[in-house]
Amino acid sequence: MPRFSPFFAPRLCLSLGLCLLSSIACAQAPAASSTAPARDAAGQYREMSAQTQDVAERYVQAYMSRDWPRLFPLMSERIRFSDPTAKLVFGDLNQQGKPALTKYFSEVYPYVETHAFKRERSTFAGQHAIFIGESDWSISLPGQTPVRSKSQLVLALRIEDGLVQEHLELADLQSYLSHRQELAASRKP
Repeated sequence: MPRFSPFFAPRLCLSLGLCLLSSIACAQAPAASSTAPARDAAGQYREMSAQTQDVAERYVQAYMSRDWPRLFPLMSERIRFSDPTAKLVFGDLNQQGKPALTKYFSEVYPYVETHAFKRERSTFAGQHAIFIGESDWSISLPGQTPVRSKSQLVLALRIEDGLVQEHLELADLQSYLSHRQELAASRKP
């Protein structure tokens, strides 16, 4: 077994200690640098969510009050609007592009007499905003008796570059259909 001189032992301990510290530092370096992007991502996510909330809040307020001069500037030129839950009741409401959607809102929404939204929850996650609540609305279509309804509504928006790119609505229209049937039955002799 080799013997170490007393002079050599402290140097060996120092070398081993430096190697150990160096290996610990190298092992921790990737962990430290991997948390930096996580913190940056968290900050970016928080900032994007706050920007989304600002645009989405203004958009929903203008949309529900049918304030087109405030709403239209918040729309992307490529905005997509859809309400798949309305297809059986009102037909295909999908609109693609700002000109088509502004025309749709301008031509159809004058028949909407009231439109109030009681928000129950909302979430702002990165580029996405989700509003959940109850829509209290009435519509008076040509040649028909006005129908008032309260519907559960989910409104989802996707925001990019400060503009709404996608507007998706999902509503339970059973209340509307029931009221329409009641009105039709009351008019029969």
